[in-house]
Amino acid sequence: MRNRKNLNSDEESTDINISPLIDMVFILLIFFIVTTVFVEESGLSANTPDPTSNPNQDDDKELVSFLVRANGEVIYKDQDVGIGAVRGIVAPAMRQDEHPITVNVEPNARMSLVVAVIDEAESGGAPQVTMKAVSE
Repeated sequence: MRNRKNLNSDEESTDINISPLIDMVFILLIFFIVTTVFVEESGLSANTPDPTSNPNQDDDKELVSFLVRANGEVIYKDQDVGIGAVRGIVAPAMRQDEHPITVNVEPNARMSLVVAVIDEAESGGAPQVTMKAVSE
């Protein structure tokens, strides 16, 4: 029993050298960064007005403008018309002349409702629908 080593003695302890481990982790990090493939997802395209253009250039044409509120209302000329009336409002305006169609969107409005309004306006014959964010 005298030959048995005491583990708690003040003998020279050996430390593990972690420098090669850090080097290996750094090389792996660089490898994964270089080999990562980023996928670009296509989003919803929106026609927004050009900020440099003159907003009064189409004064001779009547502007057909809808407001999509955060609570789900679709407003046209200060009345809640709902999603079902959008095509009925746009179609007669497009038969007379091409009027600019604008969809104003409040913050926190549901994008599914905005897309539905744009789809209904395009179904009514609008060649281009402009979307604009408003704050109210």
